Amino acid sequence: MAGKIELLSPAGSAEGVAAAVQSGADAVYLSFSAAAKREAWELSEDELGRACEFARVRGVKVYVCLDFPSSDDWLPVALENARRASRMGADALIVSDMGLIWALRRAMPSMPLHAGEALGIHNADGARLCAAMGVKRVAVAREMKLDTLREICKSSPIEIEYAVHGPLCPAFAGQCLLPALRGYGAGPCPRWCLKDFPAGTRERHPLGMKDNCLIDRLEELSEAGVAALRVDGRERRPEYAAAVTGAYSRALGTGRRPSEKDRELMEGAFPAGGFTDVYLAGGDFADMLGTAGKEPEEDTPFYAAVRKNYLNHEFQRVKVTFDVELKLGEPVRLTATDLDGNTVSGEGGLPELAFHTETTPAMLRTELYNTGGTPFVCDGVTCRIQKGIYLDPGELGPVRDKLLAELMPRRDGFEPRAESAQLELPPYPSPTEPPVLTVSVLKCSQLSARLLELAPPVIYLPLEEAASGDKRLEPFLDDRRISVCAQLPPVIYDSELGRITELLLKARQLGVGEAAVSNPGHIVFARRLGFTVRGDTALNVRNSAALAVLLSLKLKSAALAMDLSSARVRGIKKYLDTELVVYGRMPLMYTAGCLIRAKAGVCACDGAVSFQGAQGLECPVTRGFECRNTLWSSRKLHLIGRSREYMSSGLWGVRLAFTTENADECAKICERYLELGSYEPVTTTEGKY
Repeated sequence: MAGKIELLSPAGSAEGVAAAVQSGADAVYLSFSAAAKREAWELSEDELGRACEFARVRGVKVYVCLDFPSSDDWLPVALENARRASRMGADALIVSDMGLIWALRRAMPSMPLHAGEALGIHNADGARLCAAMGVKRVAVAREMKLDTLREICKSSPIEIEYAVHGPLCPAFAGQCLLPALRGYGAGPCPRWCLKDFPAGTRERHPLGMKDNCLIDRLEELSEAGVAALRVDGRERRPEYAAAVTGAYSRALGTGRRPSEKDRELMEGAFPAGGFTDVYLAGGDFADMLGTAGKEPEEDTPFYAAVRKNYLNHEFQRVKVTFDVELKLGEPVRLTATDLDGNTVSGEGGLPELAFHTETTPAMLRTELYNTGGTPFVCDGVTCRIQKGIYLDPGELGPVRDKLLAELMPRRDGFEPRAESAQLELPPYPSPTEPPVLTVSVLKCSQLSARLLELAPPVIYLPLEEAASGDKRLEPFLDDRRISVCAQLPPVIYDSELGRITELLLKARQLGVGEAAVSNPGHIVFARRLGFTVRGDTALNVRNSAALAVLLSLKLKSAALAMDLSSARVRGIKKYLDTELVVYGRMPLMYTAGCLIRAKAGVCACDGAVSFQGAQGLECPVTRGFECRNTLWSSRKLHLIGRSREYMSSGLWGVRLAFTTENADECAKICERYLELGSYEPVTTTEGKY
């Protein structure tokens, strides 16, 4: 294999840290909470300190996840947790929010930051943007073929991390809003999709997925230039981390395919619905679907055996060299030095004149290489031995053990990182005008002369529709009061940029001058083609700092995430024109393939297709670019009764997002929000607002 690849493993508990470290992980990632009440997958502050010390002396890095909701009221909590993690010796922070990255770069300029997979980076522009923001590593989304991954690694100025094992989701990374809408913010995904859709098709769990498993593709990943391989499953048992990490560590160490025993270990670690490498191989999305696995509720003999191994075993990884000197009449002198330059010395027994056998370097090396039971592995022995003398090599054993014990605490030191003063966000101008009413549609067939008369200042519609040349769109393009904005797909691979460019240029010829992006990696791309860029809802903007970032990237406007409360919307500093969706279905997930074809064998997502969600209500499925699907909420957000709140929240615009409504309904609802009608839609909700 080409260069050393870091193996990154999950640690959802203090025992999980030991399980991953003692099974060969080069780094662990974990969450912690300073609060008295913690989630099951969080370490306490004391546990974090011990975990950092335990890992540090063994040469293993600790990365702390800051993946709780990054709304404005949580930013100070995030920054304080980041400072505490840094003071305990965390090697990097994993962040998936642009605003929090911006804030951390200013509050802790020397702290390494890694962009988490939930940021949704699928192309090279996204990796370059992360680098420009001061990120050292980006975990790219797993939903890509090997060729795409290879191109990103080739052109990225920072390290690329990729998930090789663990649970899969039918949604693209960063494109599932279901946990947030259900009130679940931080940490591992609770897999609500398995609980909320019990009867979407003939199967009980139509969104169940097999586990990702790329242990047979490690050489290809290494040659592609991936810097770190991640095992997912922070919410799973320590035994899972130990079994899977051990198998991948051995495969990376030997450069060979895993043994049958290692395959059995991975299968026993978590009874999943099978393994798959379809994303990397570029296969059929349907082949990834399967029955969701479930951990046994009680311990099993398998788990007991795995646990015994990592609790009683010390993984040897820290290289140490020995220097030994033997002189007649003087105690033997032994010096141990690790690769970090830590050195300890000690003395042992007295050499004697040799009568039959002289001590040789080979005899001493045999003894000194025996470092079992410690995290150290002997990397070389230098011997200086006076001729004609003898020392029983066994007398070096106690000296060696004493020196290695002394070397352990020497490895625990770390340099505290600099921290700046309390972060303060700059002021922003207070808006003086009430918000305008904008509209988004999925199809040109939802447009009408009646809607044209209402003249919403911005109409959003998918790029394919904007470039279609549909006659129903022409009056809106010709009306100077209206700006038509083409919505780019939330995910665009580098291999798809040619097709997207073609569509954008066609749309511009028709009169479209603005593009809405749902991914950080698309901002620079759209601007390069001369479009004015707006931020769409799937950018997941939840705080003032994120708006400050988008302002620096010259966006014209940005839509807020759809899971914010009214108080949080009101408190956000609107550094650029800020928009809020006040009507419409909420996108639960944007999937990596066609859900309907995967289950029924025939693509029918252009028709009226839905899954049965909670309380028996229908969740529509609509088709997007390359037959990817959006699964929508069963109830429509409808905030007409809260208009006083959002009208006084400093917003530039409020949006009506139409999905399954016909043209007549779209016009009627628009009139309702302009106080020109009384139409009241059915099956609505006020969401978290």
